[in-house]
Amino acid sequence: MPKRERNLRLHIMVTHEELAAIRERMAEVNSQNQSAFIRKMMVDGYAVNVDLAPVKELLYLQRQSVNNLSQVAKYAKTHNAYQSEIVELQKGYSELWKQYSNLLKHLAKLVAL
Repeated sequence: MPKRERNLRLHIMVTHEELAAIRERMAEVNSQNQSAFIRKMMVDGYAVNVDLAPVKELLYLQRQSVNNLSQVAKYAKTHNAYQSEIVELQKGYSELWKQYSNLLKHLAKLVAL
């Protein structure tokens, strides 16, 4: 399959006990994808389960703040008020989103299951 990123097949044989151990480890790290789990273990030697709920909450709050800022910016633009302050806030939010993006990229590499 030429469009697949991983287009080479690797076949391994395991015993019932080994398969049970693999599935037990998968359950420990809350992995549903056996292929991804085994690949991660073979390449990195470990698999981790990271609870991303706090990050998701942080992103939700950030989006809410951006929405609020957009409303304030729209009001300021309509009434020609506080233009310079709004521009500075928008620059700050833009930089903050870049940092969030970098954080999420690093977390994606860590989790990659």
